[in-house]
Amino acid sequence: MLISDKIAFDVGAYSTRVVVGKGSINSIVVNEAFSFNNPSGLVEDGHIMDVDVLKEEILDQLDDRRIRTKNAVFTIASTKTIMREIVLPYTTMAKIEAMLPFELAKHMPITVDDYVIKHIPLEVFREDKHRRIRVMVVALPKFMVKRYWELCTSADLKPVALTIHLAGAAHLLQNKNDDPQETMALLDLGHTSINCSIIQGGKLVFNRLIPLAKKEFNETGKEDFYDNTNLRAVIDKWVEEIKMVNRFYLSLKRENRIDKIILFGGGANIKNIATYMADKLERQVHVLRGVSKIKYRGNENFPLNLYFNAATALLF
Repeated sequence: MLISDKIAFDVGAYSTRVVVGKGSINSIVVNEAFSFNNPSGLVEDGHIMDVDVLKEEILDQLDDRRIRTKNAVFTIASTKTIMREIVLPYTTMAKIEAMLPFELAKHMPITVDDYVIKHIPLEVFREDKHRRIRVMVVALPKFMVKRYWELCTSADLKPVALTIHLAGAAHLLQNKNDDPQETMALLDLGHTSINCSIIQGGKLVFNRLIPLAKKEFNETGKEDFYDNTNLRAVIDKWVEEIKMVNRFYLSLKRENRIDKIILFGGGANIKNIATYMADKLERQVHVLRGVSKIKYRGNENFPLNLYFNAATALLF
């Protein structure tokens, strides 16, 4: 089956990162990658405040690079995203989709008609002789989804998917020799937030977004916080927030664990940050450098830790 090129946009508060390529179940090929800065206030907590401004910037960038791909995928992180793990009777995917709004309303005091609701299957198991399925329910506010639809159509792009970071990419980080139950915490260190995702057995099982008050680091990676007391204070604050999220996840089930931590995003470029966090968090901590299932065919430098969210969105 011939897979068409897609263009994937990771829309953040500070910048938009873009990749062009193809994705299949077990591999991603990136042909081109680039980024551009967003004007202050253009994107707030994943919500596009001015569609026209972002549209013009995207069109200019695509025109300058002579990119003609129309199939577009957008990936975002937002505190407005609702994620809940729910157990349901095992049935067809169509019936599960139909049950989700009613089940989510039981767990959250929300008006489900205001959300677009989807799910990620986690596991099928038996309980009291009945088959059940555990799913991760993901809900995005319709007003946010509408803005991305407007952006696509006004930019003459074909909307393929709007997804959250790591929704379908967790399995790419699992190697065949890894413990199938190994649990990883992925920390996306951004300019205005830290996105904490827990991956277990190659599946996204938990997600929390930690808001940050402002841009608190220099993305160039030239700073070493061992020589910068102000930056070290910022990292210490991050560590305390991360510890609280980790403790909450571990408290949900007795068998929950975190075996190692992987850093990516702009903050992962800070020198010695992995060593420092490993000491503070008492876990193995690594900066994401490469993933065997993600190939880059472009000519420029391709820092995967910066483009990971955009690249993995090509799976949709």
